[in-house]
Amino acid sequence: MKTLSTFVVLFLFLVPAFSQPTPPPQEKVIFQNEYVTIYRATLKPGEKTPQHATGDRLVYSLSSYSLAYHWDNRTAAEKRKEGDFHFHPSGVHAEENTGKTTASFLIAERTATPLPGVEVSGIDMAKASPYNTRVLFDREMAKVFEVTLTPKDAVSMHLGLHRVVYALTPFELTGTTPGGKTVTEKGKKGSLSWHAAGMHAVENRSSSVIKFLVFAFKR
Repeated sequence: MKTLSTFVVLFLFLVPAFSQPTPPPQEKVIFQNEYVTIYRATLKPGEKTPQHATGDRLVYSLSSYSLAYHWDNRTAAEKRKEGDFHFHPSGVHAEENTGKTTASFLIAERTATPLPGVEVSGIDMAKASPYNTRVLFDREMAKVFEVTLTPKDAVSMHLGLHRVVYALTPFELTGTTPGGKTVTEKGKKGSLSWHAAGMHAVENRSSSVIKFLVFAFKR
């Protein structure tokens, strides 16, 4: 029995801080590939998730809300506004909506699969076009950008790391590679897509303002 207990402790200690194995019912998987899992969490007023283990997570607030996070030995209260971004380290906890409005937020977690290498170098999109690109988060795990493009506006040529793009509005975007190849993509609000690392520029070819998030993963 002692040997089994020791094995369990060592296993839990050595497991990296990656995607949670079983999400609670309030966290729906909306995108998943071998590198990343994206959830959309929704909690009605007074609703509480069961205790669950998670990896390191990037969180973007889709609405304004108040939550209490419950760990074994403590509780922390958070108030978030729509558009807020924050990081939660891995651990076991429950979330409770303590406010009067529905809480809705995106969660991004890495899987245990290593990212492919990046074979090119260049400046990121915030340095290429600082007037329309805002950095929300920048740590070892990832760099997250919020981009707002008016009609005919563009993000100049830049290096995009391996990344997930989440559309905050409907969009029609044209990407251009250094060699001049163009690809146009259209999508609805809430669309998600994965893009491998590479150099490119992005232009808003539509007649509407486009806004999107870029979760650019470093590791």
